[in-house]
Amino acid sequence: MLGIPPEQERLYVTLVAHPDSSLAELAELTGSAGTPLHAVAAQLGELSASGLVVAEEGDPSSGDPAPTFRAASPSVALMPLLLRRRTMLDRTEAAVLALSEQYRNMLAPTAGGVVEVIHGAEATRHRFTQLLGGARQEILVFPTEVAVAVDREAADPMVEDVLRRGVGVRTVISRHHLQAEGMMAAARQSSGTGVQVRVADDVPVRMLVCDRTHALMSLSQEDGSNEADSLVIHGTALVQALSLLFEQYWRRAHPLPLYADPDAVEQSGAAGPTAEDRLILSLLALGLSDRKIAAQLDISLRTVERRLRSLMEIAGAQSRFQLGSYAARHGWLPPDDDVAADVTAPASGGGLPSRR
Repeated sequence: MLGIPPEQERLYVTLVAHPDSSLAELAELTGSAGTPLHAVAAQLGELSASGLVVAEEGDPSSGDPAPTFRAASPSVALMPLLLRRRTMLDRTEAAVLALSEQYRNMLAPTAGGVVEVIHGAEATRHRFTQLLGGARQEILVFPTEVAVAVDREAADPMVEDVLRRGVGVRTVISRHHLQAEGMMAAARQSSGTGVQVRVADDVPVRMLVCDRTHALMSLSQEDGSNEADSLVIHGTALVQALSLLFEQYWRRAHPLPLYADPDAVEQSGAAGPTAEDRLILSLLALGLSDRKIAAQLDISLRTVERRLRSLMEIAGAQSRFQLGSYAARHGWLPPDDDVAADVTAPASGGGLPSRR
């Protein structure tokens, strides 16, 4: 990053750890024993010319006339390079900001300088990558269960890189999204890497917002559509409105159920629900049917039904509605008021109330 070639960098770092080494010793320490000594000597010469290495002449009277080398102090030799690079980055950032302003001004006659229309999957992938790469603080996502331009396998490494940089990532997925094949496992995996995931009844739009200054929004609302045209919206009140929309859905959404580890299923006990029992209850509260729960947890439908019957016996419940009320009162569900309200309220096609 300071402009020092890798071979010279290895030599310098080695000399910091092994001062007063000879040419032959350096070649061995850096794994360059097979490299001609004159090539290693040339690299040392360049480091010396840059002030990073100091050469000491050997003492013929000691019987070892070979010169030795030591690294110059990093705080003296490297700090000026670091400051120079930092200044160059500051100037580059200023140039990028100036170009961005010029770009918006050039778009002003046609789009108010705030919106780009992106045509096709490839262009959308480029913008997606650029937005994630430039994020500094926070990313907000309304995803889709249908991969249009960027599929999950391609997006996951980029999201992991964003998380490593300390950027927060929050996403709200729909109940329908959660029921897609493999989506529960994928959502739990994302949550395990640091992504904050919640589940809502639905999401209003497919979008990604970065740092509340830029947004990427799909123009297609049809789940089965393979269109990838999108809008890139720059820092305006419109991006702020999309951020507020996300926050409203985030507050109303339910936490992603994460109770059980499917690789370590506990045995049912009479004292209360196991971790997997709690996960089954949480998924029911989110509106998934018994069959969908079985598919997401990779267990049989009969197992789901058996465990629910066992929980009803523990709770002394005659119906799933009574089981839901008992579970909410006794802390069998995540500490979320909205989830408890959903469990105890009758619903059609999902939830804990009986579907007989």
